[in-house]
Amino acid sequence: MRSLKASFLLIGPWESRLQELGAHIASDLQQAFHWVQDSAYDVVALSITIILGKKFQDFYDGIKEISPATQFIAVVPPGFSPNQLARLHEDYSFIRIITSYTDKDLESHLFSALEDANQRKQDENLALLIREQTAQLKRLQIELEERVQKRTRFLTEARRKLFFTNSRIEGFKKALLAVHQASSVGEIEQLLNDSLAATVQTSWIRLFFHPQDELFAKQVQNQLNFTQLQVPLFRQHEKVGSIFFLRAPEHPFSKEESNFLNRVAEAVALALDRIQKLKESEDLKEQWEATFNSMSDPVVMIDTNYDIIQSNRALPSSSNEGEKDTHSRKCYKVLYNRDEPCPGCQRGSNFRVQSKDLVPRTFEVYSQSLSLDSEKPLVFVNLYHDITHQLKMEKQILESAKMAELGTIGSSIAHELNNPLGGILSFTQLIKMDMDPQHPLYPDIVEMEEGVQRCKEIVQNLLGFTRNPNADQVGELSLKEVCQRALKIVELQTKSKGIRVQLHFPAEEIFMLGHLNLLAQALKNLLQNSIDHLSDRSRHEKGFRGSLDIELSTQVESAYVFIKDNGTLEKNPSLPIGLGVSVASQILRDHEAELEFSTTEAGENLAKISFSRLVLRS
Repeated sequence: MRSLKASFLLIGPWESRLQELGAHIASDLQQAFHWVQDSAYDVVALSITIILGKKFQDFYDGIKEISPATQFIAVVPPGFSPNQLARLHEDYSFIRIITSYTDKDLESHLFSALEDANQRKQDENLALLIREQTAQLKRLQIELEERVQKRTRFLTEARRKLFFTNSRIEGFKKALLAVHQASSVGEIEQLLNDSLAATVQTSWIRLFFHPQDELFAKQVQNQLNFTQLQVPLFRQHEKVGSIFFLRAPEHPFSKEESNFLNRVAEAVALALDRIQKLKESEDLKEQWEATFNSMSDPVVMIDTNYDIIQSNRALPSSSNEGEKDTHSRKCYKVLYNRDEPCPGCQRGSNFRVQSKDLVPRTFEVYSQSLSLDSEKPLVFVNLYHDITHQLKMEKQILESAKMAELGTIGSSIAHELNNPLGGILSFTQLIKMDMDPQHPLYPDIVEMEEGVQRCKEIVQNLLGFTRNPNADQVGELSLKEVCQRALKIVELQTKSKGIRVQLHFPAEEIFMLGHLNLLAQALKNLLQNSIDHLSDRSRHEKGFRGSLDIELSTQVESAYVFIKDNGTLEKNPSLPIGLGVSVASQILRDHEAELEFSTTEAGENLAKISFSRLVLRS
């Protein structure tokens, strides 16, 4: 069974192995003739006896009609007449002649003939393409000649029209340029009136947007004695208005003048479009600059040399545009006062950098590469976000977690210590009662009793601090007691850090309504904030002596607590950031108290608490 498509058609007793090459083997010419009706073959191999047959001529013509590039290979016995073979070659043009059906080079002959057939196909296709291109070129030549003739006629007419309009265009040229430089509709009208009065003898030129232009046209027609030419103005195929050319009624506009003024109107429409786009671009620029400059974090565009190309107003003041020193425009110099790129700088990706201030600040830098021009190096857009307070708050959260754990442990220890302390105190007091005050050991017993009382007081404060602050009820409490309880909680820190604590309390008690534990917690957080200021300055300044003042005062129906320290000043004194401060602020708001932060004239941090829920006693 023959395959669907093959390049070789072999007629005669050929070896069946040739079918593996994709060849169709027909036993006689009649069978081959039927196959040719369904398939086109590139190579046909057959014996000379079939070629000499009467039906071969029809077979040959049929194949050549279907595929003119088909090549023929003839099997000619050695004793065949050379002259007769030459005549047959002239009629049928054999590409190969072999002497046997089993020729050792048969495959080579077949594929060589196939290659020749493909080459002839390509040549025929190329010849066909050349003929098509030649015909198309002839058509284009004829069309081009027609266009040249039309263009010649058009140029002749254009020269004639140019002769009449040249004087007007030359006179109007400068005015037209001025119109395109105008920044408003009024300027366009004024420039056109000044220029066209001498060239087209116009008396009045007005420009109106739609629909005011139609109202003006009716007004001129009904009320004014003028000859008018209304030319519509378009913007991207959309009518936006009209321009009116007016002059005396005895001088109507000619066709050439109308064409000329139509061109003027086109220029005016372009000028209006330019003015509108310029206004839109200026509005967009203002909006973009307002958005860009409203960002609180510095945003800087730098090149590959770290030079600042553009920045917003949040950039430090040392980056003024008036600076001429190229080195001072380096981002690391302007932002962090460094003489070389910041350690860890990774332009194009996010990284962190720390300033060289007395109190270092940490910045999260969000960097993005940007290609403004494919032929120029990349630029980088960096946003610098100060995360110093964020890191501080995270640290405080971790410290709070540790304090919570410590509170849990401390509560258990305090409960365990209470019982033995109570027993020691009881036995000490019994010994004191039975002992003569004149006894030489009596002062030691008194000292022991005071030490046990001190231990018991510390345990009670620890229990009060670790107890749920919401557990106690609202009641009368002494502000002096609140301050003393908060101070005792942080007393260990102040002593270990060498902080000098000064108390300024009035002689009389100040009572108010509130939660004792909650208020003690709030004051403890504010004291801790002051201790942090003092610790921070102590780390950066050798020989520093910290001072913490707590003052309690009253005025009319209000009480005030002032907490003052000489530590590191807050970056924003009116709004310090910290978890403890936020908690304290919320507790004080719940007690209808106001918390204010400021800096004194002596350069100290000041926290002022104003209480209004006082209990007045006669």
